[in-house]
Amino acid sequence: MKKIATGAVAGTVLLLSLTACDGETTASSAPGDVVNLSASQVLDRSATRSAEVESFNADLTVDGSGSVKGTGSFRMKPSPAFSVNLEQLSFGGMTVGTGGTRVVLLDETVYVQNAQLSQFLGSGKPWMKITLGQAASAVGFDPQDLLKQVDQADPGKLTRIISSSTDVKEVGTEQIDGVKTTHYQGTVDVKKAMTDYDPELRKTAEQLSNGSEKLGFDVWVDGEQLPRKVITKVTTSEAKQFNVTVVFRDYGKPVTVAAPPADQVGDIKIP
Repeated sequence: MKKIATGAVAGTVLLLSLTACDGETTASSAPGDVVNLSASQVLDRSATRSAEVESFNADLTVDGSGSVKGTGSFRMKPSPAFSVNLEQLSFGGMTVGTGGTRVVLLDETVYVQNAQLSQFLGSGKPWMKITLGQAASAVGFDPQDLLKQVDQADPGKLTRIISSSTDVKEVGTEQIDGVKTTHYQGTVDVKKAMTDYDPELRKTAEQLSNGSEKLGFDVWVDGEQLPRKVITKVTTSEAKQFNVTVVFRDYGKPVTVAAPPADQVGDIKIP
């Protein structure tokens, strides 16, 4: 049972790392400048703008083999880091408490705060720590994998992948968190698109597509060509649905991610 519970933690942090010629729209390339862009051009510009993002806040919802719902602060540069509060958490048919769960990634170390898991795994402290390679052999989890998963929450890489779509179209305009956006929808032939990706982006695309050759998406882009909401949808080879929704906000605002106090942290004990 301890391995199952620890695996749930591992699966959770992996899941976090929070996801074209037709169609015309009016978008702003810079404040005051209005130009007509095709849907594919909007995605290209969004990929360029998003690659410059260093920090943001986001709401994450993952539905697949596990279910995760939470909100967090993310720092992509100079090194990936995040702090996420989870409202809902289940993995492999196991629910690991509800609410009161926090996951922090900092300096290649994952910290998890969950009273139920802390007691069950015998850490004796409110926070549990998983360091690079520490639990890999026991539960098949290496925090280095988490760094790759964080790439899926990187708006720069996410928009770069969906900008590979050849069938993207404009759906309409909508308000996301009070911000006016244009809604686009399309699919990506992942297998074909990956031939144009560099090795790093190829790995991100493989993880995001979850083994599927086709990735469906909806994206809501604001007037600055930044994504405000992204939904990716895939059907795996086992005919299972895997959907990821990310709602972005507070681009560029300072994000501070701190490790919990040392006297509040215990190592996960694996027999």
